[in-house]
Amino acid sequence: MLERVDLALASRMVADGNEGEPLATAQRVLDGLRRPMPEDAAFLASLLRLRGFVVDDDDALDVLFDRPGRLAAITQEHRLLRGLQECLRLIRARAAAGTPPDGWFAVELFRTMAARLPRFRNNDLRRGPPWDAQIYVSYPPPEQVRGLLESFDLDRCYRDIGPLFRSLHPVRQGFRLAWRFARIAPFPDFNVVLAWLLLNAWLQTKGYPLLTSDAGDRELLSKLLAGPPPTKVTQFEARLLRTLEQAVT
Repeated sequence: MLERVDLALASRMVADGNEGEPLATAQRVLDGLRRPMPEDAAFLASLLRLRGFVVDDDDALDVLFDRPGRLAAITQEHRLLRGLQECLRLIRARAAAGTPPDGWFAVELFRTMAARLPRFRNNDLRRGPPWDAQIYVSYPPPEQVRGLLESFDLDRCYRDIGPLFRSLHPVRQGFRLAWRFARIAPFPDFNVVLAWLLLNAWLQTKGYPLLTSDAGDRELLSKLLAGPPPTKVTQFEARLLRTLEQAVT
């Protein structure tokens, strides 16, 4: 599956190519994968659906384009979408600089996402069990969270088994990264949402498009988080392949 993903990405570079410098052509394709797109609204809406919010893609479009719609500016969904829009900008800027995500970047994303919600002011790192705790999952005590975030970076393979992590395809490394972050659950809430954002921050850094959450992912992620760290998630790999193939055609 991932060989086909990489072939689809290479095909996109060839399709966008010309007689110019191949490296410049490849960079243009990568820049294209990191620029704002019409699909951003669906991506942001899917993040809130991961947490159980009832938000349609059209609702997100109305918010992003400042159009009158179902979500008034005072609603938490509207405020979260605005924050997540800025998170996406930060992810793309960091990816363009070639800087992989780490634990403190996750904190920056959480603060950005929740900046308009009063209950999260001075309340970023959790002081008790996470409000969005998954069933059958044990979380580290709050006093360990800061140290876990400090060591959550590429140099330490995101607290994974180093030889195994380094042997995996970059897409599968992203799955392991997201799983390990969600199992730390450093925030009072929205930990799975932030894990999905970090997965996409990693994919963008590695030159892949955004992976949008789909219907049923809440249940799938709950099952994944209750088990061992995944070496592959075929549903997500197939979705990434479809995204690239549609871009080529």
